[in-house]
Amino acid sequence: MPLKTTMELVRIDAGHDIFLDGVIWIPISGGSETAIALFPGTGAEFYNSLFTYLGPRFAAVGYTTLAINRRDHGVNFGFHTLAEGAADQGLAIEFLASRGSKYVVAGGHSYGTVTVPWYVAETDDPRVPAMLLYAPLGDLRAASITICGGQDEYDRIVATSREMVAAGRGSEAFLIPPMVAGGMPLLHTYEVFLNKRGPESKAVPIDILGRTGTRKMLGVRDPADPYPATLPPAQAMLEAANPNLDYLLLDDIHDGAITPDAHYYRGREEEVLEATLGWLDRNGFAP
Repeated sequence: MPLKTTMELVRIDAGHDIFLDGVIWIPISGGSETAIALFPGTGAEFYNSLFTYLGPRFAAVGYTTLAINRRDHGVNFGFHTLAEGAADQGLAIEFLASRGSKYVVAGGHSYGTVTVPWYVAETDDPRVPAMLLYAPLGDLRAASITICGGQDEYDRIVATSREMVAAGRGSEAFLIPPMVAGGMPLLHTYEVFLNKRGPESKAVPIDILGRTGTRKMLGVRDPADPYPATLPPAQAMLEAANPNLDYLLLDDIHDGAITPDAHYYRGREEEVLEATLGWLDRNGFAP
C-alpha cells in the first residue's frame, strides 16, 4: 500500500558553489512541529537504503523528514574536515525551520553519528532536543588503525601526512584501504586524513557525547555489523560517556557471523523503524 506522504527533492545553497542535495517527505496533514533530519555516513548519500526506508514511514506517521548530504558526502568524504561537514547540518535545520518545524530530531548513520553530536556539542542548538544514532561509532582514530592495517602502517601514514602538510602539499590525495573486506579504498587528502583519522582527531563520539547536555539519544546497532568503529567496546564506552544514551543492540540473527549488510540493517529496517518510533513516543517527541 502506498505511503500517504508527499516527497520533493531539495537543494540547499551552502555558499562557495557548494550545494547540499536531499529529499524531504512531508505528511499529508502538512509540516510537523517536530521534524527529523537524517545525515549519511562515510562514502554514503542521502538516498541510502536505510534513509529511503525510514524517511517516508516517519512522514506517514506525522514527522516532516529530511534526508540530506553534507558537503563531505560520497567520494567527497576525504576532502572536507569534520567541522566543515558538521556545520552543514545547521543549514539543514534552518531549512526545516523555514518549512515550519520548531524542533528537529537529528539522526545520523555511521559517520553521521560523529557529525550529529559534534554539531550539537559545538552549537548547543536549542532546536535539537534529541538525536538518533544508527550504527553508532565509538572512536574513528582507533578504527583507522585497524583500517590502515595495524599500528605500524597507521603511524607511517600519519608521519607521511604530517610531512606533506608541512611541505605545503596537504591538499594532495591518497588512498587508504577499505573499511571492511570487499569495500572500496578511501580517498583522502593528507590534511583531512589527519583531521578525521589522525591521533589528534576530534572525530571521537566517546568524547563528544559528554558535551551534548541533557539531550536524549537513541543508539541502534546490529551485532553482525563488521565496521571497526562500531565494534565492542564502542557500546560500553558510549554508554559510559553519557547516561542519556539509550543503546539498543538488536538480536543476533546471524549466529555470530558478520555481514556488511548489517551496517545498513538490510532486512531489519522495520525493526529499526519500530524501535525508533517507540523511543520517540516514550520520550515525548511527538510530531
